[in-house]
Amino acid sequence: MKILHVYRSAPVDDVQKLVEIVSEGRETESFDLNVESPDYDKLVDMVWDADQTICWW
Repeated sequence: MKILHVYRSAPVDDVQKLVEIVSEGRETESFDLNVESPDYDKLVDMVWDADQTICWW
């Protein structure tokens, strides 16, 4: 199972721990929206590629 983690802001310690727990034993990718110009076309492709997408605020 492939999980995509989408971050709206830099993850705090609690979020990082949750990501580790959820991702254990699975293939993961991440996408950061907290940049000047996010590549939304790439994000859409990554969402379609992933089996599960989790957004972290």
